Amino acid sequence: MELSFKQIDEITVVKIKSQELNHVVSHDFQRQMAPLFDEKKFNIALDMGSIDFMDSMGIGTLITLRNKLMKEKGCVAMFNISDRVKKIIDIAALHKVFALYGSEEEAVEGLKQQLLS
Repeated sequence: MELSFKQIDEITVVKIKSQELNHVVSHDFQRQMAPLFDEKKFNIALDMGSIDFMDSMGIGTLITLRNKLMKEKGCVAMFNISDRVKKIIDIAALHKVFALYGSEEEAVEGLKQQLLS
């Protein structure tokens, strides 16, 4: 799994460059995300544009990330979500625990608004 990182003010935008977030890549995803915690970057916008499948391990990985961020008073948003992954998110009721946005700009702005409140 390959990730790229971009900083926009206090928000870290993470582009996931993999077609799947599943049991095969979940540990690698967590390993690559770990430095953000060391650098105290706790507000993350995930670009899900290349993801077209998630299994239960991938869902669990996202929830684990969210829970770690919440402990640090941080937050996470997802954007650029394919229709297929949106269905998985809806079935798993993740739309109740994650902020979902159409674009990077909307996700960054939404996270900034959360930081202000």
